[in-house]
Amino acid sequence: MRPLPPLNPLLAFEAASRHLNFTKAAQELNVTQGAVSHQIAVLEDYFGTRLFERHSNRIDLTPNAILYAKALHAAFEDIRRATVSYHATASPRTTLTIKGYPLLLSRWLMPRLPAFSRQFPLIDVRLISISGASFADFGQQDIDVEVRYGWGHWRGLSSHLLFADQLVPVCTPALAEQLKLRDPQDLVGKALLQTHARSNDWPDWFRCAGITSAATLRRVKSFEDLSIVHRFALESGGVAIMQRAYVEEDIREGRLVVVCEPVLQRDLGYYLVNPSNNDQDPKVRAFIDWLRGDTGLSDEVSKEAVAA
Repeated sequence: MRPLPPLNPLLAFEAASRHLNFTKAAQELNVTQGAVSHQIAVLEDYFGTRLFERHSNRIDLTPNAILYAKALHAAFEDIRRATVSYHATASPRTTLTIKGYPLLLSRWLMPRLPAFSRQFPLIDVRLISISGASFADFGQQDIDVEVRYGWGHWRGLSSHLLFADQLVPVCTPALAEQLKLRDPQDLVGKALLQTHARSNDWPDWFRCAGITSAATLRRVKSFEDLSIVHRFALESGGVAIMQRAYVEEDIREGRLVVVCEPVLQRDLGYYLVNPSNNDQDPKVRAFIDWLRGDTGLSDEVSKEAVAA
């Protein structure tokens, strides 16, 4: 059986194939551009064929190299995740501190955490609630990762999309039947529930539904905390505008129903963020990789981005 190609040329090729730029690959590998070019040449000599098409201002992978690069991406990602997992499980017990919105922590994250703890028994998870708009000061607070709502761009932070903004009107099945709620027009003038901080959610939803009547918000009940809105909805206190991700279990188990379409979708979303300089912290890496496998967490969105 033919031996495997030498590792350094494979590393150089894998990085160059992702960036399609030798300079960026060199920066990632902390070597010179000439070193990357040399390693690519070694690998091309090994195969006896070109891996890149060189143009005046760019490089492209050859057709066969595209398939090889894809396989290498997967293989190196498996190695990286296995290394993170081993490091996290072989290291002494440590604590991962997560800051987030109370309802997100209780309704979305906490049901998932037992699976994380089974896979990483030496990582203790500590949860801290965001109070108002008080985002973590990573330089001053002992916070490892935080969940933020926004566009996904914060200076000095890596961000990963957990789920996009998808708002639906929900209430108990009994209330929906009592009020005969079937379409958006049926909600005009009804008791509507929201938080102070997101007072635009109902107006935006009605506009999305094509309703601009001034009577739409005549009976809005506004609360400080979304957990109260959620509780009120469960007690048939009105129709709440909620993130679908928060109420999936309630809908599945029949405690709440989506009253009607549409789903209000925005470009905003909920992002897991961490300082870019702790990307390789084993417990942070383990948590991000686990979320990616468990929830389809997106790849890294931004680093050193300009604050929104």
